[in-house]
Amino acid sequence: MVVPLEVESLLPLDDFLTTRLLEIVVHVDDLAISTAVEPPQLPAQVTQPVIDLLAQLATVRHGPTAVIRTFSRTERAPETVSAF
Repeated sequence: MVVPLEVESLLPLDDFLTTRLLEIVVHVDDLAISTAVEPPQLPAQVTQPVIDLLAQLATVRHGPTAVIRTFSRTERAPETVSAF
């Protein structure tokens, strides 16, 4: 049986790949922590899209003021700003 997909519900390829990069980067760090080793230095073309996505998610979750304060002035930052 074939289930038709609605075109509007498809994630653009670039966005899909960015979410996969996010998973890889986060899991690499998780593995490094759980095995007590230093995480590998990933190239900027891998980490920058992940940082951009995390900043966007944190902004949606906490608002731009909290994110700006967290990034620029730790003394003014809320206790925690997380993307998830």
